[in-house]
Amino acid sequence: MPAPTVFVPVLKTKERLRLQKAADSAKSPKLRDRCRAILWSEEGKTTGEIARLLGLVATTPMRWIKDYLRFGFGGLIPEKIPGRPRAVDDEGEAALQAALRRNPRDLGYPFTRWTAATLAVHLYSVTHTHVSQASVRRALKRLRFRYKRPKLSLKHKQDPKEVQRAKRERNAALKKSPPVLTVTPSSFRTNASSISIPA
Repeated sequence: MPAPTVFVPVLKTKERLRLQKAADSAKSPKLRDRCRAILWSEEGKTTGEIARLLGLVATTPMRWIKDYLRFGFGGLIPEKIPGRPRAVDDEGEAALQAALRRNPRDLGYPFTRWTAATLAVHLYSVTHTHVSQASVRRALKRLRFRYKRPKLSLKHKQDPKEVQRAKRERNAALKKSPPVLTVTPSSFRTNASSISIPA
């Protein structure tokens, strides 16, 4: 005996257009498949046929149709999966902000610049939770901190007058001097027989 099937009754024009638009251009592939299933059901296709077209088991399109009949278009929208919670929670973010506003040496560390690795160690000492360097970087991004290596410069120790003098010397050395014409001795050769010696 074949499995029972459920059909969608004739749709109103406005609802059919909404489903067709979602079936063609919705960002979610799940929503597109669900809208197609409703439209095919209205055309008379059984849930088994719809399942074969979408590569699913027959109970899935039947569930979609029942959700649509009960809740309307909203019943087709897939639920968001919450996913894994953040590794650096609100307490960790507050600890990060407090640490980043201070010099690591003031907190007893033997270095002067924070890195993702040292911030992860610091978070463990404050919140007693292990976090990866990648989690620290994501938390810094959420907090709108920019994580980058400092660019070291000795410009503040340079004498501006000496810098200008060195630049002038360098530029003078790099200037091309005009070409010098040189005369080689070979251009003055003469034939000995053409020279007359006075008597």
